[in-house]
Amino acid sequence: MATASIKLIKKFLTDNFKPLFTQNELGALGNLGNTREDLIKEFGSLPSYEITGDDIIGALGNKTRAIDMYNKNASPFQSGYSGLVGDPLKNFSVRGKVSSIGKDPTLVTDASILEGRTIVPMVGDRTIRGADITGIGALDFDNPVRTYGGAQFMDDSLAAWASKRGAMSGKQNVIETIDKMGGKPVAMPVTMAERGGDFSLDTANLVIESFKSMDLPKSKLNKITKLIKDTVDSGETPFKKVPNLNNMDEFSTYFRGLPGTARALLVKRLDKDLLQKAGAPNIGQIRIAQSNPGLLAEDWLGMGARFVDLDPKIGVLKSVHPTYDSQLMKAKDAETYTFGTTIPQTIMLRKLMQNRRDAGKYGNFKPQSADYKTLEMSPSNIEVVDQQLVDEASKYLEIKRNIGDREAYEYAQKLIPAT
Repeated sequence: MATASIKLIKKFLTDNFKPLFTQNELGALGNLGNTREDLIKEFGSLPSYEITGDDIIGALGNKTRAIDMYNKNASPFQSGYSGLVGDPLKNFSVRGKVSSIGKDPTLVTDASILEGRTIVPMVGDRTIRGADITGIGALDFDNPVRTYGGAQFMDDSLAAWASKRGAMSGKQNVIETIDKMGGKPVAMPVTMAERGGDFSLDTANLVIESFKSMDLPKSKLNKITKLIKDTVDSGETPFKKVPNLNNMDEFSTYFRGLPGTARALLVKRLDKDLLQKAGAPNIGQIRIAQSNPGLLAEDWLGMGARFVDLDPKIGVLKSVHPTYDSQLMKAKDAETYTFGTTIPQTIMLRKLMQNRRDAGKYGNFKPQSADYKTLEMSPSNIEVVDQQLVDEASKYLEIKRNIGDREAYEYAQKLIPAT
């Protein structure tokens, strides 16, 4: 690890790696500013860091996850970051600079803070904020890729959440209704699957810089281009107009300009066996490099890594996030909170998941794609916090903190019909 500032690097890594899998202690920044300019003024340059696959395995390799409770032969957490057989952490490293440090969220150790509130789920990817990634594995980038984050987006700005206009407009209608009925809406991210960040411009920029750094021969770039053009999705060839990769500037403009769903599809195409054998960048390693390490092994649909009160009066504004065009705002003077870990959706969205089970539409401890889709596509799916939610979430946190992950999951399973 570089020596620009061991204290600052430890701070950065603690906030991004450890709050979600150690003692949940979030240190104070003191008088240190959190902007790029402040960091350069304080240290003369942006402090550097390097994280290896061994570092990540050492921290997370023995962590019990929800999937381990219903699948005794579950693959290791890193396998979710690629559709291919193999370990993306093998020979992995990511190098970067700390480009900003957000205000620490306020750690709460029980769920009483949610009393009187209504949870508005916001599906969010695992991408990290505040890093300028300078290299992955053997590749060094001429142009560092700045990351803008998922859940951390709400830490130190007036904005609570960002997404596409349609999604934010739907959520705005819901929070206005909650407000009119006397409720207090609180935005709470729901952790997407490991490849959820494929939509993000951060991912596209890392793919582009990886291609540039690989210095592949023209013949390989021609072959990769053809394989991309040949992609078939729902009977269509969505990338038939992709520029030849031998003209990287044109390809970069094209890639960044795609709609998010198409951008994600192209990333997934590059993760296919044919493309990898043809010489495409290691997409599994790119996904891990841009993930908040504290979320790397967290549960799909887990909730509580962040949450903040929403302002129903301001409406939908233009976003400051480069991937998304619209954002909702925090309530005035609202603090951003964290449980320091995530809690299963069957506790945080108890009534919603019970309704799904009653209708024969999943909602069990084992999450299904249909559970995710109902949260992503239906903004009206909310959860009014009652005493039972507060008690069960608080008990889960207490067990996890004092006994362990496995025992906490066993408690969560006993609350519902487990699978």
